[in-house]
Amino acid sequence: MIDLEKHIKEQRLLIDSDSPREGHEERFLQKLGRDIDSVPVRKFNFRHGLQIAASIAIILTSAIVLMRQNRSGEKMAEHEVPAAMLEADMYYTSQVNARYDQIKEFDFENSEEKAVLLNELKDLEVYHRQLMNDLETNPDDDQVINVLIRHYQIKLEVMDQIIIQLNQVKKETSKKNENESV
Repeated sequence: MIDLEKHIKEQRLLIDSDSPREGHEERFLQKLGRDIDSVPVRKFNFRHGLQIAASIAIILTSAIVLMRQNRSGEKMAEHEVPAAMLEADMYYTSQVNARYDQIKEFDFENSEEKAVLLNELKDLEVYHRQLMNDLETNPDDDQVINVLIRHYQIKLEVMDQIIIQLNQVKKETSKKNENESV
């Protein structure tokens, strides 16, 4: 074992080389029992090449035809959003609209803050429209459906937190006003 390690260390430069040593091909062919001059040279057969080219052309043409048929089938089904998803969209949209109206009814001390908050909530609609476009293009994509539903859930959670905080502010200001009037 020690001799093997010693041999590897001595031959390291030759072993780590990217190219074989000079005369490698001759030695290889000799081990196979052949001479370099006896290596058969392949000649190009025109008839065989023509058959290969025709086969490739048929395969490519078939692939293009199949892809076009698949795309036209996708375009027909493009706007077929599943009914369950449309139902879920209507439910979540009604919930979001109810919370938006509830936030809109709150009295803010600063009308500019109210406008900024309502604009931020409306900006979430841009992302929603993008998800709906993705859903129309890929109606059977579960990932798009899951992302859309999760978007609605997060949006409702955020709106609920805003409503809770606005109610707390309202309670604090009403207590403060009561204490000042007493």
